[in-house]
This record gives sequence, structure tokens and C-alpha cells, in this order.
Amino acid sequence: MSLFAVAAAGLLFALSLALGGPPRFLPPWTALFMLSTAVLAHLRHMERRAGRRALDSRPDATLFWLCMAFYLASFRWHGGDDIPNSLLPYSILRHGTLSFDPYRQWATAPGMADLIHDVRGRLVSMYPVAPAILALPLYLIPAATVSAPSDVFLHNLSKIAGALITAASVVLVRRTLATRCSPSWAMACALLYGLGSYAYSVSSQALYSHAPALLGAALGIYCLTREGAAYSSAAGLGFALAWAAREDSLFYLAAAGLFLAAHRRDRLAVFLAGAAIPILLNLAYWRRFSGGLRPPYYELQAGLFGGFNASAFIAMLASPSRGMLLYFPAAVFGVWGGLKACRDPRTRWAPYMAAAGVALWVFYCFRSSWTGGTTFGMRYLALPCLTLAVFAGELEPEIRRSPRLTSAWAWTFAFCVLVHMAGADFQWPGARLTLEEQLAGVWSPRQFPLIQLFVDGGPIDATPQPWRTLYGLALLGLVALPAAWMRRWLSTERSDVRP
Repeated sequence: MSLFAVAAAGLLFALSLALGGPPRFLPPWTALFMLSTAVLAHLRHMERRAGRRALDSRPDATLFWLCMAFYLASFRWHGGDDIPNSLLPYSILRHGTLSFDPYRQWATAPGMADLIHDVRGRLVSMYPVAPAILALPLYLIPAATVSAPSDVFLHNLSKIAGALITAASVVLVRRTLATRCSPSWAMACALLYGLGSYAYSVSSQALYSHAPALLGAALGIYCLTREGAAYSSAAGLGFALAWAAREDSLFYLAAAGLFLAAHRRDRLAVFLAGAAIPILLNLAYWRRFSGGLRPPYYELQAGLFGGFNASAFIAMLASPSRGMLLYFPAAVFGVWGGLKACRDPRTRWAPYMAAAGVALWVFYCFRSSWTGGTTFGMRYLALPCLTLAVFAGELEPEIRRSPRLTSAWAWTFAFCVLVHMAGADFQWPGARLTLEEQLAGVWSPRQFPLIQLFVDGGPIDATPQPWRTLYGLALLGLVALPAAWMRRWLSTERSDVRP
């Protein structure tokens, strides 16, 4: 019966893509959510019959579909900057171009001026196009059957693409961790990244450039920790994909290259050969649409940088609206694990990845618009969250032998999940504020998502008092659920736990 439900949900999803979603049919993200839950139910049923638990015996499949179910469960679109990439696959598949010239009326409509510009007579995106290229398989059916996609349909496709790409990166993080710690601890750290970081609240909610950057970095780190020419080439491909999707990922590409140049020169040439594929393709796009080896949006982005802003450096760490310690307090465990990894001769790549994260943090301190506009927390630090989750994998012996540390880990994990669930499910704090208003309110406590639940203008302000307070407290009470699950997951006696 569960297999029939999977087949039925798969058919509904295919039809939703072919028919263009509402008003003719079910929204694609609803159909894919149904498919995700059906697959999870099928995996659980099959493994229980065999006397196993799906997260233990089928970790990758279960983790992927679990993340997909969470990512899609908000049934809303958290987009904006993703809008060009949500239509670009249509331009590629139906017209063979990376420009929006075939959709000139759509691309020049009011409100699109910040997203699409006329550069040398071509309408091009003001953002990297790698996310759209990576999303092409999802668009094969829609591009063939839906000639005029609605905005709602494009938002559906954008969110689904972001969710699929992000969920794939979570699986790669788990695989990376599984070589350094027990399978159960690898799963715990992968879930911290997948459900307790910006992977959940931002990257999975639309086809931003963050999801492909996370996938590329996850692939790069996974392959960097393995031997063989194929892995070396794939590592280069991954880190270069991250750079093509987000130019600020250059720090990670450079860090990986420096690591190999300093410690594994035998792998460097193959690494560079793999990296050359996305690099050359991206440079060719730049050359064609900007007339030089720089992106079409170079002038716009270059004008956003100035001198170092020390207050931004501190705010990105501790402010209620952007602080890493509030949005991802598990960073404390990640830094601890990172320091341990940096001293371990078996993880010589760790100092380079750690330095890349710090460099990214410092880099945005030079950007005048460092608050990020319409955003959730400090989404620019999504990639450091990934590496911090990987570094947390080094702490298994310390945490699992200490009840207090186990409890601290479980509650920190749960808090992170709650924060980023609020980001996925509700309106982002400060979404209607200008950059100047965001800067003025950086240290305002009401800009923290769990506090904004209770204030006027917050995501549940339609609920009158005192019911709003009770509703908000009930939502905060949900933190106990992932905390209890994590404690149970780590306290269960397992033969896979490594000393």
C-alpha cells in the first residue's frame, strides 16, 4: 500500500509540472511534499518490517526525503532575488539563450529593474546564472508543456529547485562526516546543518545562489577527504561550482587549491582540471554578455564595497537581527571541533576551510549593504555554517561521554531548528525595511524571529492578544520535540559508536 502511495504521489507531481499548477491543478510544491512524505512512510514501513530503523539502514534516502518534507512544509515562497533564475531555464530550454530577450515584456515589467538589466543590448540577470543551469532537469516537463508559466508556478519551481539542491548537499555532508565519526553522530551533525542552519530557512526556500554554492562546497569537501583522481577532479568541480553560483565562494575554492598545493601536489593538476569546467563556462558567459571577463553585474556589485566596518563585524556575530551566535549558536561546537580538527594531521584541509569562513566574514564587513536587504539573519554566512557542522563531527567522543554536553548539544540543536523553522514558515523580520532602516535596527531585540512572534507587525500579529502570546509560547514550546529526539538518538546504545 505504501508503494502505491509513492507511485500515486509521483504521478500527481508529474501532472502538476505538466499542467502548470494552479488554477488548473495542484501546486507542484504540494504534490512534491506529498511524494516526500509518501517515500518516508514507505522507507519506514519497509525497514520496520526488517527490524531496522530507516535513518540507520537507509540513511541517505531517509535524510534526503526528510529534509524535503521539512523544506516544503511551509507551502510558501521566500523569494525575490531568485526571480530571474526561476524563468531562465525556460529561456535556455525553449529558446537556447541565457538572456531574457524572448521574455522582454516580463523582464521589463515594473519591479524588475533591480533584477534584470539591459547590458550591451541584451536583457540579462543581475545574479549568477549557475542556479538556473543546475535546475534545468526540473524544468524539462514544464518547458515542454507550459508555454506561459504564471508567477505562482515559477515560485513553485523555484522553491522546489532550491529544496532539491539543498537536500542533496545535506546528504553529502552526512557522507563526509561518516568517514570521521559514527553513523549516528554523522546523522546528528548533518541534521544540524540541514534543519538548524540557513540551509532550512533560506537556501531551500527559493532558487537563490546559496543552494548551488552549498551543494558545490559540500561536494568539494566530501571529495577532498577521499583519495583518487576521480575524487580530486570532483572536488575541483564542486568548489568551482560554488564559485560560479556565488562569487564570494572564491575563498573556499582558493582554500582547497592552497591546501593541495601545500600538502598534496600530486592531486592538484586533476583538481584544477575538474575546476576548469564550471570556471571556463562561467567566463564564457561573462565574455558573451558583458564583453569582458567580468560578470554583467560587475559595476553594480563593485559599487557596494568600501572600507572595513568594525560594527558590521561585531553585529554579524552577536546582533539580534544578524548575529551568528543567535541564529546558529551551534557555531560554538563547530569552532571547538574546528580547533580540534586544525590540530589533527589527518585533517590538514581543516585550517584552510576555517580560514575561508573567516575570510568570508571579513569580506562582508567591506560591503555597505552587508545587512543583505530582504533576508533572514546573516544568510551570507550559510557556507560557514556548513563547515562548522562538519567540524562539529570531531566532537563525538567529548559530547557522548558527558551527559551535560549531550544535553547542551541536544538543546542547542533544537533551538537552531526552531529559529530556522520560523524563518521557513513565517515572514522574515525586517522584510519591508529599507537598507537604512535595517542598519538602524540591527541591535533591536524585536528583529530576532522568536521575539518578533509576540510584537505588533510580527508574523502572527493578526492573532489578537492574549491569544497571540499563548500562540507564540506554544510555538516556542516546540523546541522540546527536537531536543527530546536528539537526546534519545544519542543515548540509545549503538554498536556504531566509535571511541
